[in-house]
Amino acid sequence: MFENLPWYGYVILAVAAASYAIRYFKIGKKEYDAPDMTTAKFRTSPDSKLNQEQLFALALYTPIAEWWEANTNTLSFLTAKKVKPYLEGWGIDTAAGYWDLTEYFMKDGRRWYFDFIRHMIEKEPQEKWDELMDQKFGNNERAHRYLKTLSSGETLNTLKQKGILTFDSELELGVAGYDAAMLVGQARKAYTGNLISEEEAWKVINFAKGLALEHFSSWEDFGKSFAIGFAIDMRTDYSTYKEEVYHIYKQVLEKPESPWNTIKWP
Repeated sequence: MFENLPWYGYVILAVAAASYAIRYFKIGKKEYDAPDMTTAKFRTSPDSKLNQEQLFALALYTPIAEWWEANTNTLSFLTAKKVKPYLEGWGIDTAAGYWDLTEYFMKDGRRWYFDFIRHMIEKEPQEKWDELMDQKFGNNERAHRYLKTLSSGETLNTLKQKGILTFDSELELGVAGYDAAMLVGQARKAYTGNLISEEEAWKVINFAKGLALEHFSSWEDFGKSFAIGFAIDMRTDYSTYKEEVYHIYKQVLEKPESPWNTIKWP
């Protein structure tokens, strides 16, 4: 059927075939490179003796704990060897480093960035933003990243696309849920890494529980606040990790065996 084509007809066919092959390769590679999404297991230890209040507090960290494949009902978090890279990455691999960061999350946390910047965007003209940001944060990379994602609507749009948020007004929930979750997770890891005692770990975790109860009245609202903080705080080069945690988050919210569905919000 191609015998009588003019010479340029063969060129067009060749270009079309090459374009199809390139497109097929790109799509195939994209699917091949896509991360394997974690299935939440909600692992438990048969030796746990924690009470309901303690289990509730630990459950604040559930979405990220599931990514780690950690137990949901123990203060210990995997092993000291496995948490060591995390502690080093956050600069909390010493007792002094851990307490410095913990006191920051207790006093200010990511709330310090989010609350100021969101209020500024809503109340102040854009021409004043640079001046206000400089006065409050100076040359702070994280603060300017928060401004970019909040002012562009990037975080809101992403979380709406993922089905985590529905309304723009849900940003009003803030990021206290994220701060509380981070306090719980880092206390568990610091305890596992032998940086703090069991008593010290529970003091931090109980503070996190109080922070959550002060700001939220349900797992749903707490979870949305956690997701907002997580989405803003993780840099773009953590995209695969973010997608995995979003995927786990939906399971934590929906699965009947999840701590968020087996432990009542007080």
